[in-house]
Amino acid sequence: MSSQKRRWYEHCNIFPSRGRDRYKCEVTSTPTKCIHVLATPGYAPELCAITIPRLSAYASRIGADFNLIQDRKFPDYPINYERMQIYEAGRGYDWNINIDADMVIGSKLRDVTETTQKGQVSIAMKYGLSTHFHTTGNIFFERDGRDVGLVDALVVTSTFTHDLWKPLAGDFESHKSLFKDREYRRISEYCLSLNLATYGLQYAGTFFPTDPIFHLGFTSGSVEDAAAIARAKLREWGEEA
Repeated sequence: MSSQKRRWYEHCNIFPSRGRDRYKCEVTSTPTKCIHVLATPGYAPELCAITIPRLSAYASRIGADFNLIQDRKFPDYPINYERMQIYEAGRGYDWNINIDADMVIGSKLRDVTETTQKGQVSIAMKYGLSTHFHTTGNIFFERDGRDVGLVDALVVTSTFTHDLWKPLAGDFESHKSLFKDREYRRISEYCLSLNLATYGLQYAGTFFPTDPIFHLGFTSGSVEDAAAIARAKLREWGEEA
């Protein structure tokens, strides 16, 4: 092997096998991962004091970086849309995992990337997109035909499916007419669902019923009540609240 080719193999961290299978390559690098959590300053502090440390510990446990999204980069959009920062922040990672700040997880939650196929988007929940949005006349939704609305609470993507995070063109005002209701916080879910249809991406469920993870679904209710539910769920899993 030439010295130039060997340097290329070393740069890419792949090495040719020896013997009869000398033309095969063995990938030796560890997949890179990042967990992204959207929690702008002041959001549900009592609840985040419970959830954020556990999400950060989960990242460490599975060998992932931890990106706490706090700064606004899409100021004219609802705050939920800031998760679309993952399109740029997640470049270069093999896996990107978006988890809501109001998700409480146990210490034995498995590495979700190990049960996710690279060619599929892994999700926790979905709904009929046309329930909340006008989709008739959109060529991408009509061609796709699945009418899938992705819930943005927990989404796992790989390098193969990273286009899911591509932000919408234009400002938020230009998209308001898409809504059938005034649940403008769903604009991030519209964006994800549009990209799913546009790029023809496949999706699958992320979790098993026995997995120690619970979505508190906190939006405008009592943060004290949500924190109490989180502590109760941790006790149910045999962990300290």
